[in-house]
Amino acid sequence: MAFRWIVNAGLLAIPIGTTIGVLVGIDAQRQASGQRPLFSGGDNGSSIGGDGGLGNGGNGGGGNGGGSTPDDNGITWKDYCQLAYGIEPTTKGQQYILNPNQWGVTDGTSGMCMNVTTFNNGTYATNTTGPEFSVTWSYTLDDPTQPVHAFPNIMVEGDTLPVVLQDLDTVHMDVEWTYGVGNKPSPTTDEAALNTENLNANVAIDMFLDSDKTTSSNSSQAKFEIMIWFAKFGASTDPIGYDATKAKNGVVTTTTVNGTDFDLYYGHNSQGQTVLTYICSETTGTFNGDLQALLTRPTALTASQFPAETDYLGHFSFGSEAFYSTKNVTFSVSNFAIDMRT
Repeated sequence: MAFRWIVNAGLLAIPIGTTIGVLVGIDAQRQASGQRPLFSGGDNGSSIGGDGGLGNGGNGGGGNGGGSTPDDNGITWKDYCQLAYGIEPTTKGQQYILNPNQWGVTDGTSGMCMNVTTFNNGTYATNTTGPEFSVTWSYTLDDPTQPVHAFPNIMVEGDTLPVVLQDLDTVHMDVEWTYGVGNKPSPTTDEAALNTENLNANVAIDMFLDSDKTTSSNSSQAKFEIMIWFAKFGASTDPIGYDATKAKNGVVTTTTVNGTDFDLYYGHNSQGQTVLTYICSETTGTFNGDLQALLTRPTALTASQFPAETDYLGHFSFGSEAFYSTKNVTFSVSNFAIDMRT
């Protein structure tokens, strides 16, 4: 009798083990593609510790990170220290996804935590306003040829995109951000202090475009990438197309939007995508204006070098490419709103 029970228990363990193995595999794939893990449960609240490393903090708060929130007028602050997956706060207006997006971390260890402030009732200042967020991070310089560790960002979601370029009447953005040394948001950006800690990073919009509607939303397959940089810190933070041997370092043309000058660089990345990068002539921590002029082909470029009016804009995100820093730094976005109208 005892032998029979042992055999039955062994046979039962086989399908259970197989099922667990399959679920673990699915869980790994979901995390790699930016989706919430199957077995995540609640966030463990781990947070950035002292300068230069990570520590275990207290409970990260009671935010939802992608599910429903209590229908009240409370405010939730929560830290997300995972490598990547979408954080989707409830909103009654424009939908956004936030993501730590640590795609350049080779050892699987998080060097970043993203704190997101959400309104439980889903109502923000305007229908286009996104949640306030900040990102504290520290990475060392690993491979000089691949220095970017992450692009923590807020991305436009919902029915807004994809959209044909010629159908866009306005792309109005209102943003306020700061960068500071330490684990907390800084009221101002002290560039001298950041340079002392050898910060290498930018603050940028990232857009992808293609003639195919579906491909335009794919950041690795879209034909065109257009970036708009509002700041660049450190010697390693140069755009594709930058060339110190050329006049004006390879600037193709300059476009002025709302009194802010944007220099355009042009080139191709390692995936063969055409990359066009607009960079503010000086660090711009507050911007309120229509970016439509930067999506119109300048006369200095041929038609093949720039997206056509019939191409689709499929991806729009705002964040910071994090290269490396000797101490913890905090990128904070106190206000962000994007209004795309056709």
